[in-house]
Amino acid sequence: MGRRKKRKIIKKVIRKIPKIFTCPKCGKVSIFVKIKKEEGKADVLCTVCNLAGVVKLKLSEEPVDAYNEFIDLYYRGELS
Repeated sequence: MGRRKKRKIIKKVIRKIPKIFTCPKCGKVSIFVKIKKEEGKADVLCTVCNLAGVVKLKLSEEPVDAYNEFIDLYYRGELS
């Protein structure tokens, strides 16, 4: 008689939302987002090429939402 085979436990990989993002201008992973909840704004800054912008936010939005709005502004040509 043999032993019962143990079933391998498969761990679910939970991906975390990043804190640092990729710059559309220089291509480096160097964009930081500072959220000012009381003002309803977020400052987005690239530390390499100094590309910066201010994005309006709603109360429930997170840094990734501010980054996406920043990218949209950049590709529309509203940021330089």
